[in-house]
Amino acid sequence: MAGVVGDWDAVSREIKRRMDEREMNQAALIEKSGISKAVVAELQNNTKRRTRSDHVLRALSEALGLHPEHLRHIAQDREPQPLGEPAIRSDADIAGRLDALDYRVAEIKQMLGVLTDAILGGTTFTTVDVRGTDDRQD
Repeated sequence: MAGVVGDWDAVSREIKRRMDEREMNQAALIEKSGISKAVVAELQNNTKRRTRSDHVLRALSEALGLHPEHLRHIAQDREPQPLGEPAIRSDADIAGRLDALDYRVAEIKQMLGVLTDAILGGTTFTTVDVRGTDDRQD
């Protein structure tokens, strides 16, 4: 099981921020995450700086209603991913990065569809092939 080393001050602040946002107490976080009271208290209050398992950070992230990799990314000073996006485990995780890119492209397509409908008001239009293919015969 891989361990995570990181900025536990930032993780502590993020856990407290999210608990306040969700009006969640420590007992509720323990119950939802399945993580022991001692470990939750250590992370919440940053009382013991040590390597943490992926499982602990993932369980706490999910219990807080965040992307499963959210607290890991905070610990590693990386931008957290949006909830629902496929996980990117590291900068070297090519498959994860491609999955996240596919997810974002699908989101952009959906947003463009909504914008197109709003702008055109249901009007049909003709598409144009802009790839530069030329069907002319010389």
